[in-house]
Amino acid sequence: MTFVRIECGVAETLNALREVPVMSVRVEEKYTEIGIKRKDLHKAIAICGQKCYNYTITDNTLRRTRRAIFRRLPLIAASLLAAAMLFVSDAFVWRVEVRGADGAAEMRVIRTLKEAGVHAGDLLSSVDGKTAERALIERGGVSAASVRREGSVIVADVLPASAYGGAAEYSDRLVSGYDCIVTRVVAECGTPVVRAGDVAAKGDVLIEGKEYNTADGSDAGTVAVRGRVYGRVTFSFSAPAEESGAPVRTGRSETHTSVGMFGFAFGGAGSPYEYFESSTERARLYPIPVDVVRTTYYELEPSAFAGEAERFAQEKADELLAAYGVPFERRIALTEKNGAAVMTVYFTAEICVGEI
Repeated sequence: MTFVRIECGVAETLNALREVPVMSVRVEEKYTEIGIKRKDLHKAIAICGQKCYNYTITDNTLRRTRRAIFRRLPLIAASLLAAAMLFVSDAFVWRVEVRGADGAAEMRVIRTLKEAGVHAGDLLSSVDGKTAERALIERGGVSAASVRREGSVIVADVLPASAYGGAAEYSDRLVSGYDCIVTRVVAECGTPVVRAGDVAAKGDVLIEGKEYNTADGSDAGTVAVRGRVYGRVTFSFSAPAEESGAPVRTGRSETHTSVGMFGFAFGGAGSPYEYFESSTERARLYPIPVDVVRTTYYELEPSAFAGEAERFAQEKADELLAAYGVPFERRIALTEKNGAAVMTVYFTAEICVGEI
């Protein structure tokens, strides 16, 4: 079908073209557009010439259909992309979340999970929770672990094992006695293999006895290591909370929001309070597969931890102070596990993690 735009009223146009089969009519303020078969186009043009009508051959059905399709292509492509992204979001691991461990202990758990095949971007169907739990207990420095799926997020609940009690050292290498985040390296003799900001697990080499020529990097021989390394270490201890009533909130709270997409998370932070409980809300934005996690930390009255709970935390603080000679930052979290309230105390400080 071919479309002809004639500068004339609809009644006059149809009367003039009564001998031409008109298949469609569209009326505008200054013209009438008719649709006719292509074989009748020459007859319509001849009539318009006889009547001195101004006309324009505007289009045909094929071109109009093609243009309509092209106009809708961006919307079609966006819909297909959104559907594909939605499928991907439901089939793959977006994020691995660790609960119950802080600092280097948390990073060690994440590393162990990655070695066990649990990491962002992996197929959800390939995640074996039981295998990951065994790996965490055997190699992750935890005494108990639970790995489960929450939507597209893999959550690992862990109970860290006791992590302190003496740094290991050897004459040709210095190794870490703790899981830590390295803060300072003092190597009087030997070559550091870590630097500030690195994560070191208990038993990792910090300074090695090999020395190298600065000119070409060749091995210059082995020496006895002499040096020390400092790191930020977090110890955690858990105990049942007292059942003397619900803890009292001070009224202060902070909400931290993180945004995750395809395994990457941005934003979010830990609790700013020493005594706190938290609640987490998760939402999925559609059609774009974006996970939004909002965690609200509520400050609790210190009096809520009086009695046995406070004595437990103070005893552990005194033990650490006596062992390391430095005060530790303390945070106390209240969580619910299997219907029971559990208090977890986190102690963090910079200590010497290895010296020789």
